[in-house]
Amino acid sequence: SAAVFANIDWEALTGFHIIPGIRYNYDKKDVTYDRQVYGGLQTNDPDLIKLQQVAYSNQSFATGADETHFTYQLSFSYRPGKNINAFATFSTNFKPVGVNVGGLPVVNGKTATDLAVIKPEYVKDVEIGIKTRPANNFTLDLTLFNSDIKDYQANVQSPEIGVNRGYLANAEKVNVKGLELDASLLAGEHFSFTGSLAYTDARYVKFTNAPLPLEETGQTKDGQQVAFKDISGGELPGISKWAGSLSTEFTTPVAFLGKAGKFIIGIDGFARSSFSSSPSPSAYLNIDGYTLFNGRIGFRSNNGLSAFIWGHNLFDKNYFEQLLPAGGNAGQYAAVLGDPLTFGITLRYNL
Repeated sequence: SAAVFANIDWEALTGFHIIPGIRYNYDKKDVTYDRQVYGGLQTNDPDLIKLQQVAYSNQSFATGADETHFTYQLSFSYRPGKNINAFATFSTNFKPVGVNVGGLPVVNGKTATDLAVIKPEYVKDVEIGIKTRPANNFTLDLTLFNSDIKDYQANVQSPEIGVNRGYLANAEKVNVKGLELDASLLAGEHFSFTGSLAYTDARYVKFTNAPLPLEETGQTKDGQQVAFKDISGGELPGISKWAGSLSTEFTTPVAFLGKAGKFIIGIDGFARSSFSSSPSPSAYLNIDGYTLFNGRIGFRSNNGLSAFIWGHNLFDKNYFEQLLPAGGNAGQYAAVLGDPLTFGITLRYNL
């Protein structure tokens, strides 16, 4: 992979900047995949061999890609005064061609080799925002964004027999849009507060060859196995519509071991709404929203020893980070558990 790029920052008028940029990429990938199945039942019976290969079969392919991409961006920034800055950006981006090396689906006895190579992903993104400082101790920022993604590279998990760990697939079109609000406040000499709120709507605009949801695995139509489904309009996995955080910190000057520094107590809270955990939306793979709290107490020094006691998930909330179908079956699913209540000590020494 290699790239050349350039950016220009032109102050066209006082406080008004035009910032164009270009980038040229070269990417080359070569892959040889060869999966050999051995062990288990040893037989020459063609009927038994056929059944054996339904569960797991040899797979091999050799492929590659040699490609170039040109992307660009154009940003505008306007600062009419020291307490306000508005900006707008239009940009394009891409993700290089992908290859699958974790096993491909087998449809009616044939490997879906058309999924061996995944098309590059192309993104068109628009952001509009404003950064303000209504008071010397208060900042408030708002950003609106919209991203259209062509040939989105979705990392899908398929419960279908023959697929090791899931595979990459192209969703024809995806749209992600929303807004983010951030604020910070210094309340006197000792207290500070920061908060954020985000709304995100992320959907497959068009995805016609997605793997079946967990509860639909094993379907047949006219005697043929059904391996894919049109999930256009479905939610992208891992993205909550609403998410927010709130942090507060108390600090006061102290001396520790002869070094000047600050005594600190901090509490952080993070909350998110429910979200889909499966690339193909499934009624069984949705995760409920949850709220987590972290805390810390200690001494911070610019020079010398800093020491903190910290805790994560202070209320020992039980939650899932991910639910996903287990490979090679039609019904079981697995979970990635969130971290439990955890305490620790951090020591740092600055010269």
